[in-house]
Amino acid sequence: MRKLFGVSGAVAAVSLLGIILITGIFLPSFGMWFYYRQYEANNTYGAVNMQPEDLHAVTRHMIDYLRGKEDDLQIITTVGGYERPFFSDIEIRHMVDVRNLAAAASVIRIILIILFVAGLAPFVFYKDRTPLFKAFKYVSSGIFGLLAVLVIVISVNWDRAWWAFHEIFFNNDYWILNPRVDLLINIVPYQFFFAMSVFVGVFFAVGLVLVFLGSLLLLRRHR
Repeated sequence: MRKLFGVSGAVAAVSLLGIILITGIFLPSFGMWFYYRQYEANNTYGAVNMQPEDLHAVTRHMIDYLRGKEDDLQIITTVGGYERPFFSDIEIRHMVDVRNLAAAASVIRIILIILFVAGLAPFVFYKDRTPLFKAFKYVSSGIFGLLAVLVIVISVNWDRAWWAFHEIFFNNDYWILNPRVDLLINIVPYQFFFAMSVFVGVFFAVGLVLVFLGSLLLLRRHR
């Protein structure tokens, strides 16, 4: 019986950390604040020859599209003083894949929330919550170790890691954009995604540490 409670605790722990990871990805991906900061840091307005208000309108539209609030990605805007469609055909095809990936991540997060609640449920009636707190402790420390290894591997060759990511999640070459033709790669260049990766890594690492420390505190109080 105790082993079953241990498994239930592990399910809750893994689910919670998955929720934290996906949330950490969604915050910069769907947050205008992150785009504003990166546009300023990377001189994006000059790179695409657009006024800030025009680029912000395009960005809000793109985020709404990724979140399923807009059916069509294309938007007419002003670039270099002339009105034109912002996105090229290859960019639109690529963003269809990105939107599907975001939708899948949203579904996974909902499933993880359900699993998290289901993992906690047995402990509502079980007075000894030691298996639950131990599960949070061991799972968070184990994943933190894996995260450290992953960071080291990615740091050795970021370009290869980035290429591998796209090969895993995209089964076409629509994501290979030309900065001389495609505006999308200019508003979200290499530096943008590097900064996003750092944010997600730090966010997830802080979450792991908080879960680990919280489990230690709860173990002490429970004893």
